[in-house]
Amino acid sequence: MLDPIGQLSPLQHHLLRELDLCDLPAPEAGPESYAARDLDTDAVRDALPPLLWAGLIEQRDGDRGTLRLTVTGAAALRTAECDELAARLSAVSSFADTVARGTAPRSAGHALRLLAEGTWTLEQAEAHVAAGGGA
Repeated sequence: MLDPIGQLSPLQHHLLRELDLCDLPAPEAGPESYAARDLDTDAVRDALPPLLWAGLIEQRDGDRGTLRLTVTGAAALRTAECDELAARLSAVSSFADTVARGTAPRSAGHALRLLAEGTWTLEQAEAHVAAGGGA
């Protein structure tokens, strides 16, 4: 996804997803909120300036205030999620071509399910069926 800060990092994407669910205290004010969400407060502190500058999040009540997702941030998050789903759908389509070349149905079904869930990459699914389902 392209936004004012470029491609979202996995940490930024994770933080935006969490802020989409609820506002969070600043990392200094509520480190336990970040630990509960498997987020490192130091990493979050480093990730905040570009997100604030780009208007993807806002901080209320000063440096120790509440972080909130903006409308622009919600749009960036949805765009990133759509990009991720489009890439996964493309991989599923490519895998369907592999299956069409002749693969055991059980092996292909298992690989297709893991690919569609995002557990496997296209390469992993193709290697699985190439190995006859034993990979």
